[in-house]
Amino acid sequence: MRKWSTPLPFSAMNERRVPNRPGVYVLLRSESDPSSVLKIASSRSLREAFKHVAAEPVGNWPVAPKAFLYFESLSESEEAERFRAEYKRRRGEFPMYNSGF
Repeated sequence: MRKWSTPLPFSAMNERRVPNRPGVYVLLRSESDPSSVLKIASSRSLREAFKHVAAEPVGNWPVAPKAFLYFESLSESEEAERFRAEYKRRRGEFPMYNSGF
């Protein structure tokens, strides 16, 4: 069973809490609502993904992510694809930033 992190708001303090390991991450619209998924993705370094998103200017996002949720995985690409497919099966569409637009 996978152990998801708690939603982490984007801050320098939380950056240190994210492991520098491969895994799957989810960008959330709301820190208090884990179902507010904007994107499901994989990264060889979860910490680098967190830093990249945190450094992106807010004006570059139609809806700015407020929190980062993750779990570590050595098969991160396959896991992320499986979670995107499951999300689409349940909701009828991909998350906003996985939609291909």
